[in-house]
Amino acid sequence: MLAFSPGLAQGCFELLEIVSRSSLTFPQIHTSFAYFGSLPTAKIVATAQGIGWLRANDEGFASISPSGARLIGLVGYQSMLRQALLDYIDTERPPWVQNATYGRSRVIRFAGRELAQVFVEAGLAHGTDDEIVEFWDSMAALARGQKNGRLSEIGRQGERLSIAHELIRTGRPPKWIAIDNNEDGYDVLSVVGSEDPRPLSIEVKISTLGIAGTMHVTRNEWERSQDVENHRFHVWSMKSKECSLAVLTPEEVQKHIPLNAGLGSWEMVEVPLAAFRDQFVPANLLDSE
Repeated sequence: MLAFSPGLAQGCFELLEIVSRSSLTFPQIHTSFAYFGSLPTAKIVATAQGIGWLRANDEGFASISPSGARLIGLVGYQSMLRQALLDYIDTERPPWVQNATYGRSRVIRFAGRELAQVFVEAGLAHGTDDEIVEFWDSMAALARGQKNGRLSEIGRQGERLSIAHELIRTGRPPKWIAIDNNEDGYDVLSVVGSEDPRPLSIEVKISTLGIAGTMHVTRNEWERSQDVENHRFHVWSMKSKECSLAVLTPEEVQKHIPLNAGLGSWEMVEVPLAAFRDQFVPANLLDSE
């Protein structure tokens, strides 16, 4: 499996820029450039070829592939490094990428020191701006073998709505827990109220089918709701331009939660949103609550 590090990435960027401006065979590249930075040219060339950014054309000259052209067409080191990471992951499918389904903190913990530094230099180790969230959702989609992160995008939309709602409700910015670790059984950490700083954990659900949709509750999510003093389920109903929210207590959800029997153990339950029909409040009225 190919290694990947900030030094290898930077060396590949420089190599691709040179190849884009000059007609060189691979022997000429090795003869003309002994090193890129502190790394031997042979290692840089092997990385660029292994990830699919560089190849030989029919005349024997080094040629940039479409993915390589896309890479050096980006503006800024961080943007290039983020795309390089996705290309590397898509090509190599390293075992640690499976951790992306559990959140970025686990990825960075298991990827190894050099790759962890790539995430840091790419500006991906912290923050929740749109581009960073989109990157981690793309990684999670790759880990699941999906062609895109459509389901993740919908889920993130609900989480952003809850974050905005909680900021208005309490006057305090909540923490977006699900970005870093979605094993905790909740997505957002807020407070009980503007005058009550006790922590309030929130599990967010969203349906694009409106009240006709359903929500899925995992056993881990349910157990979290039972283990803490203050917990809520935010259920967003979205259809066309209509958006409404039901804020549910664990007690209100409990009547729809199955019980283990005999040797059986439930892992996930699907609950129709219609069960909470009377508790949805239109989004345009939420600020006045």
